[in-house]
Amino acid sequence: MQDREAGLSILVETEQRPAGLREDEPVRLVLAGCGAVTKLYYAEALSRLQSRGQVAVAGIFDPDAKQAALVQARLPSAKVAASFDGLLAMDADIAIIASPPGYHADQSTQALEAGMHVLCEKPMATSSSEAARILAAAAANNLHVATGLVRRQFPATRSIKAMLEGGMIGRLRSVSCFEGGSFQWPVASMSYFSFAESGGGVLQDIGTHCLDLLTWWFGEPDEIHYADDAMGGVEANCLVRLRFDGFDATVRLSRDWARPNLYRLEGERGSISWTVNETETVEVALNGSRTTGCVSFTNADGRSRDFVDAFCDQISGLVDAVRNGAPLSVPASVGRNVVDLVEGCYARRKLMDMPWLGPEELLHVAASAGTRQ
Repeated sequence: MQDREAGLSILVETEQRPAGLREDEPVRLVLAGCGAVTKLYYAEALSRLQSRGQVAVAGIFDPDAKQAALVQARLPSAKVAASFDGLLAMDADIAIIASPPGYHADQSTQALEAGMHVLCEKPMATSSSEAARILAAAAANNLHVATGLVRRQFPATRSIKAMLEGGMIGRLRSVSCFEGGSFQWPVASMSYFSFAESGGGVLQDIGTHCLDLLTWWFGEPDEIHYADDAMGGVEANCLVRLRFDGFDATVRLSRDWARPNLYRLEGERGSISWTVNETETVEVALNGSRTTGCVSFTNADGRSRDFVDAFCDQISGLVDAVRNGAPLSVPASVGRNVVDLVEGCYARRKLMDMPWLGPEELLHVAASAGTRQ
């Protein structure tokens, strides 16, 4: 199989974002949270969108003034608010909530009650009840809420969905997802590893993206089996087994064990492999062809997309919904469904097998495994 085969062109014409707004005036927005995800992705995405005239960043807020100053240096037209209430007092149409997960529900709800549409970074909330509160506030105020499940914006993941729906590899037989490695996310505080602050460990973090892709591609699972290694804190490793219609999906996630960072979908007619966070490239192998192809997909406009562009696309999607009534590709209902799934995993939690521990260590593990800090 060769890259960019003409016969595969139909697969890349997945749902696309419009190139820009129909109105000339940019949408004003504010940003809450100047931590790692903002410094790595949102600040650059907003800078790109401002240069295109799509948005104008009116204000930013972070309780750490130094972090806010670092982001303002990249978005110099934005004013730094002294408080979250001060941020909401600014004249804006959209609020991006990129604070730690423990703040998502309260800040999203307050922004909606202040009359702003919301883009909430994943996870949408740390519990199903908090997610329901956000949805209720959105409905009561007739406003949009989008969820920052950015992997849905990749041409690669969109094309995988199209290939599956088109039956390219036939009926699925198995799915395996291996993701993780040495923890390197540049957190600003150890509270990141607090269950109260984050709502969980590796499952709540990268597992949110993984479970979202699986349910987007395959629908809701019929069965869930879950185990992790939490011993009084949040989990660093977990194992999820999901039963879908006719096949099993196995998900292994880790913050301390090197993984291949690969999703592999095995079907009757071939297989699809995707390297985690690869925005455009998918490996496809068809039975009987004796060849494997690394196929590069782009959006219909032909422009290559990097990881930051995916953040641009999800912001642009909400802007288009606000201005033109376009449907959201990742609405709050999707974010809530993933929160429900993560919560369901934690409710079924069992302790992972750890045969390397001795008898005394296992007794200590058994005594502390049911608590959260």
